[in-house]
Amino acid sequence: MNPAGYSMNPAVTDLYHVDHSVFCPQHIPVFDAARQRLFHPPRFWLINGLVWFGIGVISFLARLVMHQDIVRALLLALSGCGVGFILSGILRQFYRAKGFQVSLHVFFAVQILTLSLFASALHAGALQIAVNLAHWQALPYTAWQRMFLLTIALWTLYLAWSLGYFLVKAELHSHSESLRAAEASANAKKTELQLLRFQLDPHFLFNTLNGISSEILSHPNAAIDMVGELSSYLRYSLDHRSQLITRLAVELDATKAYLRIQTCRFGERLSTHIATSPEAREILVPSFLLQPIVENAFKHGFELAAPPWHLNILAEVQGEQLLIQIRNTGHLCMPNNTEGVGLETIRRRLEIHYPSRHSMVLHSADGQVFVTLRLEGSPCFA
Repeated sequence: MNPAGYSMNPAVTDLYHVDHSVFCPQHIPVFDAARQRLFHPPRFWLINGLVWFGIGVISFLARLVMHQDIVRALLLALSGCGVGFILSGILRQFYRAKGFQVSLHVFFAVQILTLSLFASALHAGALQIAVNLAHWQALPYTAWQRMFLLTIALWTLYLAWSLGYFLVKAELHSHSESLRAAEASANAKKTELQLLRFQLDPHFLFNTLNGISSEILSHPNAAIDMVGELSSYLRYSLDHRSQLITRLAVELDATKAYLRIQTCRFGERLSTHIATSPEAREILVPSFLLQPIVENAFKHGFELAAPPWHLNILAEVQGEQLLIQIRNTGHLCMPNNTEGVGLETIRRRLEIHYPSRHSMVLHSADGQVFVTLRLEGSPCFA
């Protein structure tokens, strides 16, 4: 079986105030997050103010080019910005009204054209009043000609403002829907992970009880010790049944408990060894990751091999990857070329926890079976 690719997925983020225990690392790009923070509705007035400030600067510079004095140009630009800021805010209230339906219908276009024209007329009227009160002449145009031309120019401006408003609103709505869909998908995968995790307990219990029952008559003391170790393991399992992610050190402790059960059964015929680096022990991994693999060694690997049996677990960090290798005496022998419930479940869980960032390879050589896991980055749903 070929390993999966190892392209890194960046880490979990909580930029949208969504439960970060659900999402996979950086499903939400940083740029999108910044845009969401910038254009969130409570910040509308800030963005609108910046837009009209920019329009005011352009208006001021244009009037200077038209040889108007600097005071007049500044006052007209400021008054125009203020009126535009207020009228666009009023337009927004109309656009947000419950009865205002956004669609591609002709009536919607007529509404936008009408409201924008009304706003531009009010804007032009306000500016004309300011000019009249200041006794400024607007040669060579009459007041009505100036009013008409200004209304047409402002109409274009308000139409552009309205178009920009609805584009941003549509983008935010689409992004919000995408987030909800992603959260729903993540919750579904989380539920699937929990079901896969719970699927392991009865499978393990069935196999272990079978092992105990086979020892009761011939080795009753060993069977008693196995029951005690099984009780300890099940206590651990119940305490951690709701945890999808745990440190590798905790996972190794659970595996040791399982190996003690098997040691009670096989005695000196079995030897086990676990070697891990300190940094590997602190890495987060899916809970109950190793036990099904180790259990598979006892169920299939030792079946055709004469004792003594050896089982070794190695865990170390290699670059950005966590390498875990389980090596045991035996031969790679799967009935009907199937891996069984335990390994199939592990594969599915790894696909969810490490999409395109993991590999799980089984092979045998020189009378030994190797299961090699390579996990890159942090597990999703951590």
